[in-house]
Amino acid sequence: MRELRVSAGERRRVLRRFSSSIPRTFTFDVEPEDGSSEISGRVEVRGSRWLFPKPPVVLELRPTMRVDKGFWDTVYSVFITPDQDVWVTFR
Repeated sequence: MRELRVSAGERRRVLRRFSSSIPRTFTFDVEPEDGSSEISGRVEVRGSRWLFPKPPVVLELRPTMRVDKGFWDTVYSVFITPDQDVWVTFR
């Protein structure tokens, strides 16, 4: 499992895929560093920006996140901006 720490207010890329047109769902867990049960913040999903450009999708940060990569998302990134220090763990 891959795990990384993201500080409160920091916009950080947690996932990047390039040159793969295969659709896929990515799942990751977000836990607050201080052990509280509240998770808040935002997730920005950026799909392909060249052949068929798509605007970014903004989601609410939750304890378990599922993000989908589409067929045309050959350049794909996921960024998070948490409101508190968190640990992100990919399954």
